[in-house]
Amino acid sequence: MKWRWRAEADPPAPQGAIGIGAAAQGLLDALARVDARKREALMLTANADAAIVTGAGDALPWSDGVAYIAPRAEAPALWLPTTQRPDLPLDLLLRAIARRHRQSPLLLWPEPMQIVPLHRALPASDELIAQIRAHWRS
Repeated sequence: MKWRWRAEADPPAPQGAIGIGAAAQGLLDALARVDARKREALMLTANADAAIVTGAGDALPWSDGVAYIAPRAEAPALWLPTTQRPDLPLDLLLRAIARRHRQSPLLLWPEPMQIVPLHRALPASDELIAQIRAHWRS
């Protein structure tokens, strides 16, 4: 299935942040500086080159190179960049993606193209941040 990305005409409010590459480390650093009580409401997951934090928009950390994400009303289990969307109907796209990726919700990221399961996100504790950093160093 091929599609193109286009600008989001009506960007939703951010419900998550993603950092890829060097921006992932910056996002973890910014997250570690968030007050522990405020951080309790945030969830964190990562893969080999990305860190993803989800939660209330006003609680999300900011760092250079970080982009914001959110689900859309027409496909609540599909998260996208707040500023872009595929040129296909999102409900159909989600069904096609879900055939291969049984977990949901899923983040569809354009560059580099990734599908990231978000169901593994855990509370953004100091321990989890340290585990991710250790994994990235190994």
